[in-house]
Amino acid sequence: MSSLPVLRRETVLEGLKWVFQGGESQDGAFILPTPAPLSGGRTIDRVTHEEIDSVLIRLSQAKVRTDSSVQWLREAEFSLLSLNDGGAFERLFEEKQFTGQGENPVTYSIGRPSPEFTAYLLSTAAQHPEIRKAPRWITLRHRVRNIIKDGADGRLVDLLTGDSLFDVAAVALFSTTLRVSCEKDRSDFEALVNAFLFHAAYNTDAAARVGLDPMFKRRSIQRLQRNQGSSFDAPRQTYEADLVHHYLMGVAAEIPLLEYLAYYHIAEHFFGQVFHDDLVKQVRAGITDPSFSARRAKDIQAIIRIVDKAQRQVKDEGGVNEQRALQLVLNRFVAVPRLICDLEAYDSSLVDYYANSDAAIAGASKVNLRMTDEDKVRGAAAKRIYKVRNALVHAKEGELPKYAPFAHDEELLREIPLMRFAAEQIMIAHGKAL
Repeated sequence: MSSLPVLRRETVLEGLKWVFQGGESQDGAFILPTPAPLSGGRTIDRVTHEEIDSVLIRLSQAKVRTDSSVQWLREAEFSLLSLNDGGAFERLFEEKQFTGQGENPVTYSIGRPSPEFTAYLLSTAAQHPEIRKAPRWITLRHRVRNIIKDGADGRLVDLLTGDSLFDVAAVALFSTTLRVSCEKDRSDFEALVNAFLFHAAYNTDAAARVGLDPMFKRRSIQRLQRNQGSSFDAPRQTYEADLVHHYLMGVAAEIPLLEYLAYYHIAEHFFGQVFHDDLVKQVRAGITDPSFSARRAKDIQAIIRIVDKAQRQVKDEGGVNEQRALQLVLNRFVAVPRLICDLEAYDSSLVDYYANSDAAIAGASKVNLRMTDEDKVRGAAAKRIYKVRNALVHAKEGELPKYAPFAHDEELLREIPLMRFAAEQIMIAHGKAL
């Protein structure tokens, strides 16, 4: 997320209105039209402005705030995202507490967000009103409505052991947080959280990461849907199965790294072919040049040097020169005007983004797709794509720049469309008419 939420009573109230439809701010409190049930037969119908202000004061005292964490001197709370299907991590650890050893023992607990973190999430959501139409927000509001209406979801009501409307909102949000606390001041809470997540994954095979739930984020790159309903028709070409499988993996991938590499593999499929075709082209150009004579040793030696240079590259690099091969693939199969058109239809800001912004995660330079020399455009695009690919697959200690999984996903998402639309043109160029 590009900016942190504004900590104001108004933003918290706006977030509460999203969760509890029909609630209104009046008489110094946010009041529900119908009380919400709590465990043990209790009910609650309001949160006072004073309580909201108290939570906001506590948030303002945090020493570190990110989009997915709030950190004080002796405690911190981090938003978690399960990496296992079916919420295995939450089932194993939710509502459990673990305390370490030593002079300043650390306590870890996993569960629903605290009132402070719930207010933080609600403020985050209130900054992006467009997300309220997302399916999960619609489901959330239906869930809350059912709980308040007739307590239909008894399992959820049993979880409402607190005595604040923030506790009801926390259960409704279905978010999970990891709280870390200690008796003395610390500044290494992120390291402590990563240690716990590794320890948990190592011992239980259940994985989670620190991150903001996507329901609170506006997607910077939306899923692409070119045709819907009546405009969709039967295919007119067939495609190589391996390429189709890589493409489907890219479209379905939830992890940006996997998506990028899936599309890159489509281009990589043709590296050997175009590299050797280029070598044949160079040799043919040499021996058909009017100045070439098979009777002159120096002319024959010039041809040998062309072949020898290519063979040395293959030997030294364990294969073809990938960046050169990638540029050859783009030169042969990718039309720059169509690439620009696809990018602008997808996100009108992307062409300017590539022209004005380096790919910092890879140390890759800008690409001005609107240059008149298309060969230079494809050359620059090949360098950027190849450097991003290298940043994803190489992680040698001390080498910078380096891609950090999850931490750099937002930046990587901006690079995917360039790779995807190039890969699509490559696939289509190799299709066979039905």
